[in-house]
Amino acid sequence: MSQLRPLFLLILAVVAGLLGDIVSLLATLRGWPAPVMHWVSLVTLLAVAAGVLVGGWRVYRTRNRTAKRAISPLVAFRVLLLAQAAAYAGAALGGWHAGVLVDLISGGGFGSGVSWAALIQVIGGVILVVVGFVVQAWCKLPPEDSSGRGGDEGTEGVEGAH
Repeated sequence: MSQLRPLFLLILAVVAGLLGDIVSLLATLRGWPAPVMHWVSLVTLLAVAAGVLVGGWRVYRTRNRTAKRAISPLVAFRVLLLAQAAAYAGAALGGWHAGVLVDLISGGGFGSGVSWAALIQVIGGVILVVVGFVVQAWCKLPPEDSSGRGGDEGTEGVEGAH
């Protein structure tokens, strides 16, 4: 499985930002409200981030053998996928709202409730991206032992002692 690529996430955020800016400009020209998620939706984003962190922490503890009960590799893989999906969603949502925020600030300055909601969504997107990278690092397998002994350091010579 490939790692998250910061450059790709940045490109995704920039493209989403350009789209958000254009759609916000078109909405303003037609007299429609700005296309911003309500600030309450940040609760959902934070709940997703917390769930990904909890799952990632379980994988981390299993990986380091400090968990009371190990989780299956399939569950660990799903947590990794969820972490990466959260990072992609965070980049897209944060970028979109950053573009809308640019349009709102250029049109009337900062300070309205909609501009605050857009800023909050940008912060939520950044949080999701950071959580995605943190959990991906927690899910990373430790380096393999090149000697073929399976990583059991301190047991060298035990096989020959029998």
